[in-house]
Amino acid sequence: MPTADALAALDNTPVDFDPWARNRVAEKLARRDDFWDRLGDFYVTMLGAAIIFSYAAGLAFAFADQLRSASDGGLIRDGLGVVPGSSAASALVMLGLLGGLSLIARLGPAAVDRAQGFWWLSLPVVRTGFLARLLRQRLVSTFAIGAFLWLPIGYGSVMAGISPGSALGVLLGAVTLGMLFVLISLLAAFSQTRGRGPTFLAVLNWMCAAVLVAYLVDVLLRVGGSGTMEWFWFSLPSRLPVVAQAGAWWVPVALIGAALAGFAVLRGQLQRIPSAELISRGASSAHAGAALAMLDDKALGSAIGAAGSGDSKRVMLVLARNKQRGGDLFSRMLPASWVRGPFSALIRAEFLVLLRTKKTWSGLLAGWSVPLAGVFAVQGASAVVLGILVIVGAILAARAASAAAAQAADVPALDSIIPLNRGAVRQTHALVAALLLVPWGICLAAFLGWAVHLEGTGFLLMLGLGALTGIGLAAGAVRMAFRPALDWGSVLLMSAVGKAAGPMIQHLLYGYDVMVLSVIGLLAAFVLVPVPPTLILLAVLVAVVAWAAGTSTAVRSHAHRSQL
Repeated sequence: MPTADALAALDNTPVDFDPWARNRVAEKLARRDDFWDRLGDFYVTMLGAAIIFSYAAGLAFAFADQLRSASDGGLIRDGLGVVPGSSAASALVMLGLLGGLSLIARLGPAAVDRAQGFWWLSLPVVRTGFLARLLRQRLVSTFAIGAFLWLPIGYGSVMAGISPGSALGVLLGAVTLGMLFVLISLLAAFSQTRGRGPTFLAVLNWMCAAVLVAYLVDVLLRVGGSGTMEWFWFSLPSRLPVVAQAGAWWVPVALIGAALAGFAVLRGQLQRIPSAELISRGASSAHAGAALAMLDDKALGSAIGAAGSGDSKRVMLVLARNKQRGGDLFSRMLPASWVRGPFSALIRAEFLVLLRTKKTWSGLLAGWSVPLAGVFAVQGASAVVLGILVIVGAILAARAASAAAAQAADVPALDSIIPLNRGAVRQTHALVAALLLVPWGICLAAFLGWAVHLEGTGFLLMLGLGALTGIGLAAGAVRMAFRPALDWGSVLLMSAVGKAAGPMIQHLLYGYDVMVLSVIGLLAAFVLVPVPPTLILLAVLVAVVAWAAGTSTAVRSHAHRSQL
């Protein structure tokens, strides 16, 4: 008969046994056999990183040349380029840090994969050991990514004369940015231990909006001659890599000390993270990693967008209140009584999805903010710099307007139950996106026309170009949303002759090609001031071609042969 002590040993009290450590001992011999395979993977990874860095450095050099040429004036009217490059760079890096923190919080600095969750989390053992080990591995990866990102930024800013520094200083700046990424990862892990994921993400969104508002206030103060917000940009943590790059070696040392202390404090609290939270973040990380390996940015965006997007208590209260009122503001603006057939029903349903999706508004706002920030920066007046910013802003806005079409593309059964043919459904999706992007394009064109000092007929032509740009962007957004699956047979076939990257790049650019084509008319307008009237005819032709390509249901690319 078991004794009382033996029975006590069978209860569910957690014990200090570390199953992962025991498993690693058992696998030690097998890992020796995998040494050469791992060395080969390391070589391939480092070679790929070197190639990517070479391309990034080349872009940084070209960008630096443009910044130097724009420092003495550019396309825009006098008195608009008022924000110094150092302040604009601080705002840009701060937005990057907040975006990185949002990404890390969604994918989870503390996470386990499905097998680990099934085996380890079901055991009555203390989780602190193996969770701390997983967190440490992710922190090392995060540091490497942050440090790598700073290298082209640091070299570019030094060569452009925006910030002082040397080769050693750039390395110090890279270490500093890497440690900042480690610290924000620890901050995200702390929110996990407190179960504040949705609230934490909402705070980050508000902080991004606050940075944009501060930039606008800085512009207004400088234009009005009543002060600056330079003290604000210098007080942000995004300034630390620049300070370290100038020779302040104590900055990365202090950050390393803070990270070690933070990890030591957080380590004892990892046990508090619920199992469901760890498994959910691990599944999101696996989904995002697979999408990244496939170069499928659409799937990557879906994985990141769905991760950690649980509704907060405030959102649940708003939904309950709308239910009691019989619908929200948007449903009252577009009543169901207006529906007269499948065409109008599809337009109403998709338009409601876009209006109710917060990312639609934030994406359209971001699409405006990028070129506007460049216009008001000292080095943002160059034709190449401003052109790149306009393209980036247009892509951000088009991706936001494609949210409803992307949802429909993920569930093909939704379109198949609508009594319309495939071509009509595809054009309806593009029409709804155009309802948002045409006003967006007109407003952007009006601002750019004012910034480059257009008047009279030239300004009206600019507005027309903005409307045509919105039509082309809508078609490109739908083309990207309905991007066919990559035909891996064509990839492997091309791999045999050493051209495997061709189909994969073609797949990655599917949709973006039409977006960039649609912006050409708008870009040419503020470069060729005064605007030639024949440019509007060229823009009409481009919009027609873009609409036909974006709404076509035929697949003619080599990367998607299996879809034929």
